[in-house]
Amino acid sequence: MEEKKQQTLMSEEEFKKHIKEVAKANKQQLYDDFSKGILHLRDYSGVKKFKSIRRAIRRGHISIFGEIYPKRPFKNISRSKGSVTYNKKRAYEQLTHRNRCIV
Repeated sequence: MEEKKQQTLMSEEEFKKHIKEVAKANKQQLYDDFSKGILHLRDYSGVKKFKSIRRAIRRGHISIFGEIYPKRPFKNISRSKGSVTYNKKRAYEQLTHRNRCIV
């Protein structure tokens, strides 16, 4: 009979730090795989629309997971801060890496 090893519990701070490190490593692995030519698509809607998925990802038309970004989702006028459209615009900018929010 095999005995199971019991791991010591880590503190909440150590756990959060460990999770951030793992998430960063996973994200880096995705980009490394993309540079090698391996895709990890979750959504295949872009395959029908674009001839080359890799080129569309490089140009910023599709996310690395295959989701298509909208072309022109907002009118070219300024919005007051706090409005629904302003908040949607900020979220879209963060998704497309135009104005990335540092967390």
